[in-house]
Amino acid sequence: MNNILQTIAACLAAGFAGQASGEDDLNSLLDPISPEISKWASVCVVGGDANTPTFKWHHYQDSESAVNFWPASTIKLYAVLAALEQLNELAMPFESIVAFERREEGEWLLDSSRAMREMISEVFRHSSNTDYTLLLRMVGLDRINTHFLVSERGFPHSALMRGYVRPRPYLYAQTEPQRITVQSQDGKRKVFEHIWSGRSYSKERGAVALHTSNSVLSPKSGNCTSTGELAECLRRIMFHEHLPRKDQYKLTGEQLSFIREGGKGLHGLRTATGIVAETATDIFPKAKFYHKGGWISTYSLDLACVDDRTDSSKLYIVAVATATGDTEPIKEMSRRIARWVREND
Repeated sequence: MNNILQTIAACLAAGFAGQASGEDDLNSLLDPISPEISKWASVCVVGGDANTPTFKWHHYQDSESAVNFWPASTIKLYAVLAALEQLNELAMPFESIVAFERREEGEWLLDSSRAMREMISEVFRHSSNTDYTLLLRMVGLDRINTHFLVSERGFPHSALMRGYVRPRPYLYAQTEPQRITVQSQDGKRKVFEHIWSGRSYSKERGAVALHTSNSVLSPKSGNCTSTGELAECLRRIMFHEHLPRKDQYKLTGEQLSFIREGGKGLHGLRTATGIVAETATDIFPKAKFYHKGGWISTYSLDLACVDDRTDSSKLYIVAVATATGDTEPIKEMSRRIARWVREND
């Protein structure tokens, strides 16, 4: 009898130990890293084969939906996608030029004119605040938050409410009327106008006031998202062809290829730099990396796809964030996640 009880106790202990350190538990993996700071992480491990991929999700604590961090530059990816969808809705080519005007004292004033493909490239090449702001200005706050950043598109907790450039001519002053002209190389033009309704989408979706090094970001005017939604966005980009139509972004094959790989001397998500690429390469030395990172003095973030299918048959998408400008904690998070994926999934 004692032997039976001992066996049962041993089995229970082993079960609880497996639960605490098992592959499904990011908490036990990441909790020991800088426990004094807040952390967020979401991981999607891709299995199956090339024709029928499967997706297994893991989230650290409440990271699937938590928006209590400043997303910095990672959310520039959302503006890229929304602007391309709008371009396609207008039936205008990828090579279009976009002109930006604002109305002041009854007159339209031209601020800037930029090539669509180059704006997107600059967002990926060096995380251009100017080009992100112009793309957001093109789409407008109401459209991006009611047509793109919505639950049925995979964004129940995300909102964009502000650009990242203050000076003219690139400033997006939300209360100013905007006129956008999209023109193709053969002279075809589409013109539309918009002005913000005043609706505070970020407040509706759970944004909180955050203290940064130089300001308090209001939930009424801040940008917000979760690591879960960042990772889901990248999943839909990388696996567009394998998803149900309702889960696909409204992009052309050419646009998807450019977002992923770049082309014609311009840049997409493919990279050899970034927190995940720099830390996971020791575990997956032959992997291809795709990423959109973000950093300010009080937050460090990275969103990445690690594709090592040709060597280890591993592929995963990861979004990580820490409430510190010190990048060592987020680097350690990335290292542990990479080892964990290699060993367990």
